[in-house]
Amino acid sequence: MTKIQWIMMGAFVAGLILSLYKVYLFLPKKRLADDDTTPESVELLERILVETDRDHPSLTDEELYQKMTEHPKFDPKHFWRFNENRLRHLIEHYRFKEPDFRR
Repeated sequence: MTKIQWIMMGAFVAGLILSLYKVYLFLPKKRLADDDTTPESVELLERILVETDRDHPSLTDEELYQKMTEHPKFDPKHFWRFNENRLRHLIEHYRFKEPDFRR
């Protein structure tokens, strides 16, 4: 390889290393305080879901959502992203454990 090719290769490698370092700095390194996708948060939502469904059987998804948000253990600041779509996802997730839930 010629001298210019070595210089170009070095510049490319240096640029690649710098780019990867900048991407590394951009990625989050710790959990956010309001992350409601952690296993603990999902477990708490599942407990609230089961309790609410047990106390108020045969509710529609909208009514179940309302009752869950009124539950004493439900923290609206922590679960600020919780909505009806997330509730349907939670129900499907819980059905892997209990296939007969809400059928």
